[in-house]
Amino acid sequence: MIGILVFSLVAGGRASISPSAKSEVLATNSAVQARPPTGPMSLFGPNMSHNPRPLGINGVREIKAGRFKLADFAGSIARPGTTLASAKSVKRTMTVTTAVVLYDSSGTYGWIGSLYAYQIGNLLNHFGVSVTREPVENYKSGQLGIYTCALYVGSNYGNALPAAFKKDVVANTKPFCWMGYNLWEVAWNTAQTGWNAAFTTAFGFQFSYLDGTGYPNVLYNGTTLTKQQQDPTQGDVSVVNSSIATVLATSTNGSRSVPYITRGANFWYVADNPLEYVPTNRGDDRYLAFCDILNDVTGVPMPTTKQAIIRIEDVSAICDSASLRAIADTMYSLNAPYVVCVIPDYMDPLGVYNNGTPLEIQMQTSSQFISDLKYMQSEGGQLIMHGVTHQYSNVANPVNGVSATDVEFFRVQYDSNGVEQAVGPVTEDTTSWVTKRLANGFSMMNKAGFASPIGWNTPHYFATPVDYKVFEKDFWYSMDRVLTFATNNASNLEYLIQPSPYTFIDEYANYRLPETIGYCDPYGTSGIINLPANMVGYANAIGCVRGGIAGMYYHWFLGTTMLQQLVQGIQGAGFTFVNPSYTIQ
Repeated sequence: MIGILVFSLVAGGRASISPSAKSEVLATNSAVQARPPTGPMSLFGPNMSHNPRPLGINGVREIKAGRFKLADFAGSIARPGTTLASAKSVKRTMTVTTAVVLYDSSGTYGWIGSLYAYQIGNLLNHFGVSVTREPVENYKSGQLGIYTCALYVGSNYGNALPAAFKKDVVANTKPFCWMGYNLWEVAWNTAQTGWNAAFTTAFGFQFSYLDGTGYPNVLYNGTTLTKQQQDPTQGDVSVVNSSIATVLATSTNGSRSVPYITRGANFWYVADNPLEYVPTNRGDDRYLAFCDILNDVTGVPMPTTKQAIIRIEDVSAICDSASLRAIADTMYSLNAPYVVCVIPDYMDPLGVYNNGTPLEIQMQTSSQFISDLKYMQSEGGQLIMHGVTHQYSNVANPVNGVSATDVEFFRVQYDSNGVEQAVGPVTEDTTSWVTKRLANGFSMMNKAGFASPIGWNTPHYFATPVDYKVFEKDFWYSMDRVLTFATNNASNLEYLIQPSPYTFIDEYANYRLPETIGYCDPYGTSGIINLPANMVGYANAIGCVRGGIAGMYYHWFLGTTMLQQLVQGIQGAGFTFVNPSYTIQ
């Protein structure tokens, strides 16, 4: 028989559970069933192993080569620290909002927590929040009260949380967001035989168990989002007082639905690590729901305008003139400003496409290319720099050494299985080398009759902290994704691409404009076919994020039919294409 919990009001208007209520109850807003508070209680729900893997390991990549020095990355490795809010965007109003991001740091995989805390701090910077990152193991009593809001990412299963932290979480009245593992250490009693009545009273829900069922979709604000299933683990909760707690997002596999994000009073619970394994060439991952609730956690809601930015990719002197001008005409006819990613120095050092003879074309030597770029500018195009050569030296890096194909600021090779593997910075990687290289690019653009661009796009997104710091000095904004770095327990370098649906200032002070819906890929070179219709669907998903931007790119050689479909589809979804120099928040 299913019993009914009896509630009585206490001071402050919160509800308490009657001690006599020991029966099972159904969750108010989910299919999760709350179990009776008799123990011992099991953490392991459907399809769960008794040795859960760390949350966040999927998508993290290791740099194998040891020929570079970790000292070169000093000051740029994810670890405890402070990120100050930045006023680099003239649209952003600075606040006095502060946040602490706490993370697990113990054990073999403790380094993962620092990597995600680093990325969460970058997202919070979008809201003008000054962020402190700190291992939860170092928590001191009363620390939550120092900050406007706080977040904890539980990446280590069973990490022993400090007693002061657990006590303060329940007593805290400021906004707090918990992600992933270890909620049971607070939501259950010390003996793990029943729920912590103080937690349930304060927040109106209970932690049930870890669930390995696998839920490929998350429903949020009327939008269907996806979750990759490399690690299906999530924590299930049960709402027992709907006057306090609300399910904001729901995980579903079509036959069963459970809460994904639950809010109880000032407490938000996200059922997994929302930044784990976010795909790069699609834009509907469930991390969007997390990014949106940060508006509420920080108390700094962003404007809800729906803006879009598009860049025309890999444009160099080798490009077909008619194709570039057709793109310009199409974008102009659609009243859509756009960015042209210019490679100033086209290189084919091995003669791959020139019958074995090395070929170099600097942009200032091609009058036709100069004319084409000026034509694109006259029809709404803004020129930015997309690397200087978009390749490295006269070697395959990793493909064939040709501009627009290879990586410029990092060494990348294929392993024995044909998998792309980052092996470390290029040999020359120093501040002076990068500065000189960019100066050569500026010189070529200036000689061609163009002003030095204020925007930048890192070739294939691979760069080092040394490079990022130079990019920040030379450009006002970057249209790419930053790599964040950490060291594992063996002191090997790990990296992860930072996802974001909105602008933010990274730790190197680069103002980053997001790429959120990928690129048009009719041949599936990225692993999935990405057609205009797919990208429009992703833009609709981005629309669930306040301040979310539909950021995309399109290769010049794909013609204008799909480009027109893409732009019109995005506009039809309510987005306005904007010039990133002036109108992005």
